Amino acid sequence: MVKLHDLLAGSTNGGHRRLSLPEHRQIELYSKRKALAFVADEPSQEAVTDEIRGVCGAFMVLDSYLMSRMPDADGKTSWQRVLDLPRASLSQRLVAELYRVLRVAWSVAFAPQGTIDIDDGIVRIKGIVRKTVLTLDITPMGLLLLESATVWSLDALRQPYPDAYVAAMLSQYFFDIIGEIKRFNDEDRALYQFRRTGRFNRHARFDCDNPKAEVEGDFLRIEISPLYRDPALYPIDFFVMVRDTLHIIPVEALTDGALPLVELDKWRARVPDGVTLPASFRQRFWREVPAINQPMT
Repeated sequence: MVKLHDLLAGSTNGGHRRLSLPEHRQIELYSKRKALAFVADEPSQEAVTDEIRGVCGAFMVLDSYLMSRMPDADGKTSWQRVLDLPRASLSQRLVAELYRVLRVAWSVAFAPQGTIDIDDGIVRIKGIVRKTVLTLDITPMGLLLLESATVWSLDALRQPYPDAYVAAMLSQYFFDIIGEIKRFNDEDRALYQFRRTGRFNRHARFDCDNPKAEVEGDFLRIEISPLYRDPALYPIDFFVMVRDTLHIIPVEALTDGALPLVELDKWRARVPDGVTLPASFRQRFWREVPAINQPMT
């Protein structure tokens, strides 16, 4: 069986130095005509070579992992594999739709009758595969988000985040990806439209391991000082022990700092003993040890 860490080690992000740079995406507040002028350039596939290579690599990693969990996948077409993907949970359904989009890009990239062009800021991916027209018109940022969401979803399998957290993160990724897709077509034509139940900040997270939390009646209440109460500015993940069990609760799950106890179990951390985090989390929660008999600065 293929091991997850081996797949991730060969992913498109493996070995690259990670940067934290602003992400620029277009937003239309209302329908409008184009108003900006740009220097003319020559559209070229080379302009998005890295993005195409990235999504193809992401598809192969995801495909290898999923097929290693589906022993009867050998000999089936990629579309038959799509139909066989597990969809019991929201996170599984989101991964299945990511797989569909990635599959179109990968299939066209390696198809004799496939073309990839960039026109007016849109990457146009189109080809005929097994008598089906596969089409994906998407922005370069959309391709980057596809790759990022796939790598994150695979890495999450070995992380302690509960499935509800994974679903929230992937839902936001998928919502943003849909906004970057201008046209899509495969054997099932349209992508599945998930109902958005809430917002989740996928851009950055703050880890808090010392929240003041207590059970009051039917709620778990977490004290958040006024400075940090805006979840858009401070998307906090609370690592909190409740009933001798570790939970990872995103601030977006709270209402006025409270979480109904009936929802507590879905935020239980995925760790073998219910308490201990992986060693990789140690550097997130460092503490400065005060020097004895030294003045405060």
